[in-house]
Amino acid sequence: MENEKFILVIADGSKEMEVALKYACARSKKTNRKIMIVTFIEPLDVLTTQGVTEIMQNEARDEAEKKLQYASSVVKESTGTVPVLHVKEGEIIQELKNLINEEKNINVLVLAANVEESQKDPGPIINSLVNKELSNFRIPIMIVPGNFSSEHIALIT
Repeated sequence: MENEKFILVIADGSKEMEVALKYACARSKKTNRKIMIVTFIEPLDVLTTQGVTEIMQNEARDEAEKKLQYASSVVKESTGTVPVLHVKEGEIIQELKNLINEEKNINVLVLAANVEESQKDPGPIINSLVNKELSNFRIPIMIVPGNFSSEHIALIT
């Protein structure tokens, strides 16, 4: 893993994730890079008993694992390789920055903009990165239009 280069994709279960994964898989096949997938468990913002908090945390972890397993299956089916998987707990942008700084072999983050054409907002992660964090990253961030089809991705990769 030391000399390998990675394409990072965020597994959040969204339609945008599907587009980002398809693009990352196509790039992976063309550039011989591996794929790394991360999902996040955000801190709970509730006041409740410890037992209820534990149940909610376990449910969040189970949901994160499902997202990772699905994304991993897409990568395996498309590229024939098994991606590296990460689950990070905490605020998404901060944990994303931490992962990128820890994993020196990540050399691009692939995101997809909102797939809903009626929505002008590209999505919360992209908004946060572009408006506040873009200059704080050591790698390029590739934003794929959310309306890219598999055929379009194949044409441009």
